[in-house]
Amino acid sequence: MTPVISAAVAAPGAFPGAGEVPYELGLPDPSADEVPSALGEFGPVPVVRADPAAALVGAWRAAAGAGSTHHLVVRAGTELAPGFAAELVRAVAGRPRAALVLSAAGGGSRNAGAVRLAALRGCGWAAAVPQDCLSPAAVLLPSGAALAFAGFAAGALAAGAAPGGLLPAFARRHRLDLLLHVGGLAAPPAAPGAPPRPSAAQCAGAAGRSSGGASDLVSPLPEVLPRLSGGRALISLWDAGTATWRQASWTRHMARSGRNWPVAAPAAAFVAVTDRPTPSARERVLPLTEVVRYGLALGTVLGRAPVETAAPVLRPCLCAAVLDAAGPVPAPEWPDDWTDELTDVLWRAVGVGARLRSNHGVEHWPAEELRALPADAPPCGGPEPAEPPPPGGARPSPTPRP
Repeated sequence: MTPVISAAVAAPGAFPGAGEVPYELGLPDPSADEVPSALGEFGPVPVVRADPAAALVGAWRAAAGAGSTHHLVVRAGTELAPGFAAELVRAVAGRPRAALVLSAAGGGSRNAGAVRLAALRGCGWAAAVPQDCLSPAAVLLPSGAALAFAGFAAGALAAGAAPGGLLPAFARRHRLDLLLHVGGLAAPPAAPGAPPRPSAAQCAGAAGRSSGGASDLVSPLPEVLPRLSGGRALISLWDAGTATWRQASWTRHMARSGRNWPVAAPAAAFVAVTDRPTPSARERVLPLTEVVRYGLALGTVLGRAPVETAAPVLRPCLCAAVLDAAGPVPAPEWPDDWTDELTDVLWRAVGVGARLRSNHGVEHWPAEELRALPADAPPCGGPEPAEPPPPGGARPSPTPRP
């Protein structure tokens, strides 16, 4: 059956008595009435301007076009990749019963980690972490599920639920596969003054061409999930018994992966080969060693280094990881060459991590051994970092570390 898609634009704004607009539901946008041209292929596209909760619920109801099989809701101001409509129809035809998040997860969340791992695996989709919040710029649901989601969201928001948790909770309740597009076919508007990020076109191209163009494959959720969050490399472990995630010791994980390799040696080597002395200002925001740690962990989980020819198409995904870990730093305080240098280092570290695992014959990690790893020790005696807010949520500006 050929998919028939109807679409709507959610344009939440500040209205008298509405208070502050939650980021998860979108910010007021003067161009909210402008419908992206790519959506014109789906017929008339209503724009729902209302208070935040009503805009979200109203957009899902307005997207329910007559005779459509699927409904798409796009947040106002979202950038859509070239060929968006054709790619969306192809994606829906392959997975007609799934909930598709078309904008990649950002920040240092576990969903962001899952997307980056999926890109390196050569997959175009990543299974979402069901416990984590999502604040997507574009979502597509089967028609029946879309109408049900509108009612579910209305009730949950009225009861005070967090907007970022609505879609994951709905997917769990209705047993929908919740899939994240790797790179993303859509990108939310960039924050004013922030460093330039990879465009939707770059990310979508990377997802479609990486590792031979295996863009229809779904990367399953791993038990070991490396992340780069708040300027630190983290390891999250899934415990099926308790159905929870926990943070594990990075050093113990890497010692197990590399057997008798000194854990600090690869990081020290990368520091030594940088083109010039590490900028102290950059180190206060995102230390080079933490970027290396993250890349090494990704490589050991992969077990194989991505082919060198994949570097150009995977670069946008790794670049996004660096920028998300750096946080909301104004562009003048974060030069483009810092992003380029750290992205290059991250790519090389992935290859080193893969060789660490393969050279020492580590084929797998028994689940019992992973669960026995101690909690990660705070760096330099400092406090343990808190879990990051939902992707796109407000975060304080980075502060210098001692």
